[in-house]
Amino acid sequence: MESRLRKSSIYGLLFGLAISILFVNYKDVTQIGDGVYQTTYKPVIEYIVSILRFGIIGMFLGLFIGWKSFKRQQNSQQKTKQEKTYYLPFFLIVFLVSSILMLVF
Repeated sequence: MESRLRKSSIYGLLFGLAISILFVNYKDVTQIGDGVYQTTYKPVIEYIVSILRFGIIGMFLGLFIGWKSFKRQQNSQQKTKQEKTYYLPFFLIVFLVSSILMLVF
């Protein structure tokens, strides 16, 4: 289970980084007047932090998908009595706290 979760989180991180590199803007273009545009570039650290933010969100999504697929596979293989797990509430709490901290900082 640990190797599957590790692989899914790494793949989610890489996928999130790839998507964020494609879609995060690194410049702002504003129209000043008659066909005149002003281009301002974001600082490098701000651009990197925004890319990492989306990469980490992708990592959490990949981790969640890997965990759900493992549980689905485990349930199909074993139809025995299952214990109550607290992975989903713990995941949601960590995800919400990290999202709030990213918005604050």
